[in-house]
Amino acid sequence: MAQKKRSSRWRVWHRWLSLVFGVQMVIWAVSGAYMVFFDLDYIHGDHLVQDISQPLPEHTDIASLDELFATYPETHSVSLETRWLDNTLQTVYKLETSKGSLLVNAESLQPIELNEQHIKALANRYYAQEQTNIESVVYMTDNPPTEISAKLLPVWQINYDDFGNTSLYLSETTGDLLVKRHTFWRGFDIVWMLHIMDYEERVDIETWWLKSFIIGTFILMVTGIVLLVYTISFKRKPAGGSQ
Repeated sequence: MAQKKRSSRWRVWHRWLSLVFGVQMVIWAVSGAYMVFFDLDYIHGDHLVQDISQPLPEHTDIASLDELFATYPETHSVSLETRWLDNTLQTVYKLETSKGSLLVNAESLQPIELNEQHIKALANRYYAQEQTNIESVVYMTDNPPTEISAKLLPVWQINYDDFGNTSLYLSETTGDLLVKRHTFWRGFDIVWMLHIMDYEERVDIETWWLKSFIIGTFILMVTGIVLLVYTISFKRKPAGGSQ
């Protein structure tokens, strides 16, 4: 009788622990399956975009670096690149200055200001799908969506009307593709948040929520093992034997 009473107590503890930690265990299982079954490159959206870099045209007439640094003395790093602008492949200097990134014409050293048409054309070149149906273009300076970091602002968001509701984010100053998002990435972001239990930044894998639920789940397992031992013990006792 004493053993049966102890078993009943363990059963109550096991039931309450299951109610508290069982839901999170299901979330761990489902979110873990999502992250395992979907290819990470697909989640990153690598299939949605393509490399649009082009070699420098031969015999390109460009200003010298001395002229460049004389014109833009605040420059601390520079790269010579190409950009498709107004349907023309142009040679440009991309500058990193104390005030941020800057794109200038490599021949005239005039700054290049990208407008919405430039951004849409560049986005369509990055976009690797056959249909390029742009649904909307948004210039963001504040209140970014949770799918991008505020550090990227200001930024252009180009939304496509496609299967995955693709969004490309391009730099306002250089036209560089910064990040790409789509439905399955957004789903991954949610299950990742639920999996690591960081409901704000979604980057901390050592939250107290996570640690507490791991400990609670371990206790739940212990109560289950004890109940299993009691169950086996009861079954082995002969009928009519003392309890």
